[in-house]
Amino acid sequence: TSKLVNAVQFLYSMAVLVGTPVQLFPATRIIETKLFGERASGKKSSRTKWKKNLFRTLLTVLCAAISIVGASDLDKFVALIGAFACVPLVYIYPAFLHLKGVARNRWVRAGDVVLCVIGLGAMVYSTVVTVSSWIRK
Repeated sequence: TSKLVNAVQFLYSMAVLVGTPVQLFPATRIIETKLFGERASGKKSSRTKWKKNLFRTLLTVLCAAISIVGASDLDKFVALIGAFACVPLVYIYPAFLHLKGVARNRWVRAGDVVLCVIGLGAMVYSTVVTVSSWIRK
């Protein structure tokens, strides 16, 4: 591999490493609220504090394990994440939110549904292509 490829992979890895707390916080907060309740606070109960700490540690270890598994093929790993996470973010979620929020006209609603279906198809297709390229390795 070339030095440029190694440098880009290293810089990408560093960006992910530095951004992990910012990326993980919203998801952790949502899951903690579901698991421990809206009012559960580590300030009031040390038991709750340690449960939350254990949960955060396990979530971080899970993310690290997934990254270790995907590290050998970083390009395919990034493609897989893009396939099932970014495609819906671009095509499915905006159309779905528009459909549920402001779409009143029948044609506009139909357009939103078509975009959702196209996005779902693109997500499934790109995920299958990525996984099959990983398996053929």
